[in-house]
Amino acid sequence: MKQNHIITSLVAVLITLSFQACRDEFDMSQIDKSRKLSVSCYPSTADTTWIWVSRTIPVDKQSTVHQDFSIGNASIIYQVNGQPREVCEKEPGLYYTCSPQKVGDKVTIEVSANGFERVTSEATVPNAIPIRLEGLKKITTYNHDIDKFATYDQLTATFSDPEATTDFYAVRVRAINYKGLVYGVADPVYDENGHIDHYQTQWSLGDSRGTYANYLRYKEMYPNAEWHVELQDSVYSYPTISVDDEPLLNPLSEFEENFGFNNRFFRQFYIFSDATINGQTYTLHLNIPKNYWLGEYQFMTRLQVQLYHISPELYRYAKALNDAENNEWAQGGFSILRPTPSNIVNGVGIMGGYHTTETTWITKTYE
Repeated sequence: MKQNHIITSLVAVLITLSFQACRDEFDMSQIDKSRKLSVSCYPSTADTTWIWVSRTIPVDKQSTVHQDFSIGNASIIYQVNGQPREVCEKEPGLYYTCSPQKVGDKVTIEVSANGFERVTSEATVPNAIPIRLEGLKKITTYNHDIDKFATYDQLTATFSDPEATTDFYAVRVRAINYKGLVYGVADPVYDENGHIDHYQTQWSLGDSRGTYANYLRYKEMYPNAEWHVELQDSVYSYPTISVDDEPLLNPLSEFEENFGFNNRFFRQFYIFSDATINGQTYTLHLNIPKNYWLGEYQFMTRLQVQLYHISPELYRYAKALNDAENNEWAQGGFSILRPTPSNIVNGVGIMGGYHTTETTWITKTYE
């Protein structure tokens, strides 16, 4: 379930932006004015696969911000290698199946609803690409977005790309931030019965940012002290990656940057291909904001790198949306945006397979 929730927020943004990104990209008079089904589905090896079903907005119609385009009571036929799977409706427009797929499984989908043409699509679940964490350190590097040097936490992680195939990926950094506290005691004073009456030395390091790093220093300075660490609550998030130090994520030349092209990624889902690293073992350099935390969850931070092996269809879909968002010339009407690709026959949207691998967690031990 966790891996599908990771994709959930991405899908919602991709679906919305796919329609916004299509403005002015071809002759409006040639567009089919009929409503179509929009379907998004991402088969993987996770235990649950979600299916989003909505409808498009005809170009000759107007819509309001609060108008609901979700399609309830849709008929969905979901098959894995020709075998049907049960599909349930969680809420209007959101459906799911709880039968996981295996690597190489061929998944097909057929969706129909009253008043719409039936749509179909298919996808194959990619294989896993193992990734291992190499380290975490503090670095200072030049940031072109802010035009000055900045300090980051840099994670390095290594994977090996298959030589025989053309492969597509996405990478994210996952953070878990904790609330907690730490205290220590030393130099016990004993009563006449040999029990500890009190401690002559006590430390309370609090729960603010940097507390865990301070605790590690105190623990080294006072090895005979007794230390207590209490983790009280935690929250997951996905920090933004600064791509300046990672060529796979920052393919723009200085010329392109000067002419209004950017390299932003939706929902911290950083896609790339193996075009320049085919068959190689490669180490990613992922810079995230230093002292990344959320509100009161400042006590301790742990980090993990997630590598998504994604289908070509999913890569092309996400790349088209990135390109549309990052092309400031097109947004200003000075160039043409390419249409957003779709592999939903008779409809719009995307069906793309993925397989996620994760590194071990690493705890930030410095301030």
